[in-house]
Amino acid sequence: MKSSNPSKQPTHEPMSVGSSAEMTSEMTSQREVIVNLESGLHMVPCSRIAEHVRDFEGSVCIMVEDRTVDAKSIFDLLTLRAPMGTVLTIEANGPNSADLVNGLVILFERNFETE
Repeated sequence: MKSSNPSKQPTHEPMSVGSSAEMTSEMTSQREVIVNLESGLHMVPCSRIAEHVRDFEGSVCIMVEDRTVDAKSIFDLLTLRAPMGTVLTIEANGPNSADLVNGLVILFERNFETE
């Protein structure tokens, strides 16, 4: 009765850590924010957004109405022309996307002021 031989257990190893990593790398996070800056989303906040997402391995976009822009591009962000009160949707796809999106939400909540 060799069917109960423990050496037959390697079938559990392929419950791959790689699969878990793949799931993480394909993770999508999305949150809404409101522009609370009197001057709207101008050059300084756009540059802080782009700086915050610059090294993110995945994609990051910001959407308003029917427009979607690459959050890594200051120029693209400026084309949003988002005045005070505009609701924006931030979406990130990739590893640690939730942390990245939450960091952007904090920037908006603090009106892009540095500590």
